[in-house]
Amino acid sequence: MRVLVSGYHGMGNLGDEAVLAAFLQHLAEIDPHAECTVLSGDPDSTRKAFGVSAVPRTSLPAIIREIRRADILVSGGGSLLQDVTGALSVPYYLGIITLARLSGRPASVYAQGIGPLNSGFSRLLVRQVMSWASVITLRDQGSCDLLRRLGHVRPEPALVTDPAFALRPAQGCSLPAEWTESREASGRPVVVFCFRPWPSVDGREAELAACVDRISSELGVCPVFLAFQPGVDLPLARRIAGLMKVSSGPPAVIGCGIPPQQVLAMIAQAELVVGMRLHSLVFAAAAGVPFVAIDYDPKVRAVSERVGNPNVAPANASGDELFRVVSLAWADRARIRQLLSEIRPELEREGRQGAELALAPVMGKARESRVEKDGRKDARQGDADARRAVLLGVPVDCVDMDEAVARCMRLAESGEGGHVVTLNPEMTLASGRDEALMEAIRGADLVAPDGIGVVLGLKLTGSKPRGRVAGIELATRLMQAGALGVSGPDADARVGLRFFFVGAKPGVAEQAAEKMREANPGLSIVGTHHGYFQDSSEDTVLHMISAAHPDVVFVAMGAGKQEKWIAKARHAAPAAVWIGVGGSLDVLSGNTKRAPVVFRKLGLEWLYRLVTEPSRAKRMTALPVFMLAAIGEAFRKGRRD
Repeated sequence: MRVLVSGYHGMGNLGDEAVLAAFLQHLAEIDPHAECTVLSGDPDSTRKAFGVSAVPRTSLPAIIREIRRADILVSGGGSLLQDVTGALSVPYYLGIITLARLSGRPASVYAQGIGPLNSGFSRLLVRQVMSWASVITLRDQGSCDLLRRLGHVRPEPALVTDPAFALRPAQGCSLPAEWTESREASGRPVVVFCFRPWPSVDGREAELAACVDRISSELGVCPVFLAFQPGVDLPLARRIAGLMKVSSGPPAVIGCGIPPQQVLAMIAQAELVVGMRLHSLVFAAAAGVPFVAIDYDPKVRAVSERVGNPNVAPANASGDELFRVVSLAWADRARIRQLLSEIRPELEREGRQGAELALAPVMGKARESRVEKDGRKDARQGDADARRAVLLGVPVDCVDMDEAVARCMRLAESGEGGHVVTLNPEMTLASGRDEALMEAIRGADLVAPDGIGVVLGLKLTGSKPRGRVAGIELATRLMQAGALGVSGPDADARVGLRFFFVGAKPGVAEQAAEKMREANPGLSIVGTHHGYFQDSSEDTVLHMISAAHPDVVFVAMGAGKQEKWIAKARHAAPAAVWIGVGGSLDVLSGNTKRAPVVFRKLGLEWLYRLVTEPSRAKRMTALPVFMLAAIGEAFRKGRRD
C-alpha cells in the first residue's frame, strides 16, 4: 500500500509534526508493509526526522507524480481548512484532493479541524470538494456541525480525536539542556507556558510577564517557555521572559525544533501546562498532565471539553483572571490527573481509529494482495488452514464457529471494533457486479463462510474451510458469551458486552431483544431500531447507536444491503463490532422458524427455506450459478497449477 500524505508538514510547526508522527506510528501498526510519501515544506528534514519519502509541497509536477504512484491520498490532520491564517490554505489543500479525484485515487480527510471559514468562496470550495472525499474524519464536533451547515451530505463525517493523543513519548532520550538545568537548579515543580502571537496577545507582553511572575512566586513553581513553532513563537516567548522580575534570572525559553516524542517526554515531567498552542494541550492530556487552555480558537475549547477540563481562560483575559484560572487548576491538579488517566485509553483508541478509517478505502485491496501472496506460499507449505482465502475474487476467512466467536469477542473487548461479514453465495455473486458491496466485504475484519455453498466452493477451489459459520448461530453464541456472569470463550474472566439490534420490520427487533434477554439472563441489549427508516432518519438512528455505546451491533437488513450500510455507518460506534445477520432477528423474535437440526447438519437448510418460503425460488437460482462459477474457477486454477 502506497500512501501520500498532505498536510502542513516540514513547516516548523511542532503540532503538525506530531500529527505526522502519530499517523506514521499508526500506519506501521495497521500495515507494516506500507510505503509513505509526505508533501513537505522541507523534504530533507522530513526524510531525516521520519524516515519516509518526501517531496516539495509546492512542486506541482512532483505532487501529480506522487498522486499517480499512490494508492490513496491522506489529507490532514490539523486545522488545514480555514482562511484565518491565509487565503490560500483552503484552495491548496482542496486542490490536492481534487487532483487525486481526477487521477482516480481515493482521498481521505484525516482528523481535520474545519474553520473558521470567513470567505464565501472558501465555504463553497469546502462544500463541493469534501463531497469528493472517500472518508472524512474530523477532530471536533464544531467542525462536524460546520460541515453540515455548509450543506455537505456525503460522506458522513466521523468524529475522532487528534492523532497526537496516541503519540508515545520518547524513552531514554536526552532532553534539551535548558530544560534539565531549569528543573535541577530551581528544585521546584515545572509549569510550562506555550504562547503564540495573536491580536489579543500582541502588545501585552508586560502584563503576561507580571502574571507569570506571580504564578512563579505564589505557587512556588519553575516557569519554562516552550515555543511550539519556533520561527513564530520564540520572539514572543523571549520578550515575555525578558520582562519578568524573578530573582534567579529569566526563565528558560526552549524552541521545540526537536522530535515531537521528545517534547512529549518533557511535558510529561511538568506539573502543569498553560497553553495557547493546541498541541501543547493535547500533549499534556496525553501525558496525564493538568492544563489551562488559553482560548483563542474554537479548537482549543473543543479539546478542553473533550477531556472534561474546565480550566479555560479567554485569550484576552487580564493577568489577574489568568492567574485565577491557573490557581484553580493548580489546586485541583491531583483530581485532574486522575481524570486524564481514566480517559487517556479512550483518546488513544480513537486516535488510532482515525487512521484506520482514513486507510479503509484501500486496506481491503492491500490486505487482499498480501493474502493472495501468502495463500500461494502457504499452499506450497501445506499451511493454508488459518489463512484468508479468495473465492470468485471475494476474500473469505477459513474459520470455524469457535474461532469466529473468539475473534469477535477480542475485537469487542479490546475496543478495536470491526466489521464482520457472514458471506453466502448470493452475496458472493452480487459483489462481482456491485463495487460498493465488494469494497465493504474487502474492508471487513472477518468474512465468515455462512452458507454451505461457500464452504463447498472453498473446497472446490483448493482452500481448507473449517466449517460453516451461520450468522444466526454466531449472533446467538456471542450473546451467550457476552451476557453478564457468563465466561467468555477464551478466558476465565467474566465479561459483559452491550448489544444493539437494528433491522427487520418495526417491532421485530424489540421482540427479538425481549426473547434474548429471557434466554440469556444478564444480557445487556442497550437499544433497538427497525430497518425500514428513510434516508432522512438515518442520522437519528446513528445518533441512537452512538449514544448507546454498544460493543456489538447486529444489523439485519438483508444480505448485501446491510454490508454496505455498515461500511458507511460504523463511525457511529467505531469501537463496536458490527455484524450483518440477515433475517436472524425474524428468527430470534419467533416470527420465523429455522430449519430443523437435521436439515442444518446435512447442509440442506436452503432446501427447507425453499419449501417453506416458495417466494425465495428466484433468489435460490443464485446457488447453482454460484456452484458453476466455483467449478469454473477450480478448473482454471487447476490448469494454472
